[in-house]
Amino acid sequence: MEIYIDILILQNVVMNYLILFMTSKLSKTRISNLRLLLGSLVGASYVVFLLLFPEMKIYYTTVAKILLSLFIVAVTFYPPEFKSFMRILAIFYISTFIFAGAAFAFLYFNKTGGLIQNGIFYIFADSKWSMMFFSSVTVCIIVKIFWDLIQERFIKDNLCIPLKIVFENGIIDLHALVDTGNSLHDPLTNAPVVVVEFNAIKDILPKDIQNIFEESKEEDLVRATEIISDSKWFSRFRLIPFTSLGKENGMLIGFKPDYIEIGENTDKKGVSDVIIGIYNRTLSKNNNYNALLSPELV
Repeated sequence: MEIYIDILILQNVVMNYLILFMTSKLSKTRISNLRLLLGSLVGASYVVFLLLFPEMKIYYTTVAKILLSLFIVAVTFYPPEFKSFMRILAIFYISTFIFAGAAFAFLYFNKTGGLIQNGIFYIFADSKWSMMFFSSVTVCIIVKIFWDLIQERFIKDNLCIPLKIVFENGIIDLHALVDTGNSLHDPLTNAPVVVVEFNAIKDILPKDIQNIFEESKEEDLVRATEIISDSKWFSRFRLIPFTSLGKENGMLIGFKPDYIEIGENTDKKGVSDVIIGIYNRTLSKNNNYNALLSPELV
């Protein structure tokens, strides 16, 4: 069997990237594409090293592979705490097993698809990309199904938690509903969006931004854009498209806070990479909550 090292490297970089990408999603750790690529290259270089120096048997051992996984996670995610590191490492192993299981399944149904030798996964030229594609699709379906089950089992629709929003010198404390249907993201930065009632947050907003909502001009995008453009907070504000909250093809005016705090006491979590979407209506009929929080922030 002929092995093309450039194809082997590319295959491993792609698979490693997908595994690390899924790890970042499941662990709710936001990592740049550059970091993901760097971790992928670390894993791929190990495979190339084994091919160039096959006589060094120590690198085929379980200990060596565990050390490699530790290094990949450290390079990609650089978690500051030991507890966080072990959590991400465990999710990395789970992601790897899911991808490996999907790949083995397709190898089983396509006996000419590839083989495993000395711990290296080889995919033959006539099926490599199709198998990687179908393996990735299968993994996405599996993760989606199990993620929905986890959310349904552990994140109830009536779960309300404390939320603190800090913007410049203003601080607002309110309660947020963990809403599994809130999948809004800022189209520019892909940051998750927390939907908050205007009346609950207006005290920390600049006066010119308050006027937009008090005069119900938020749906007049031309006028709202003019006001925001003239505001000194222009760089902090966003326009976020949405198709829920009782309206299709709508647009929320949002802003980037200094940070938010979710939960309380020992479960408190600070998040800075987030957008607050301002909703000029009531979210709760009985006023139990004033915001809708995405499950990925919990």
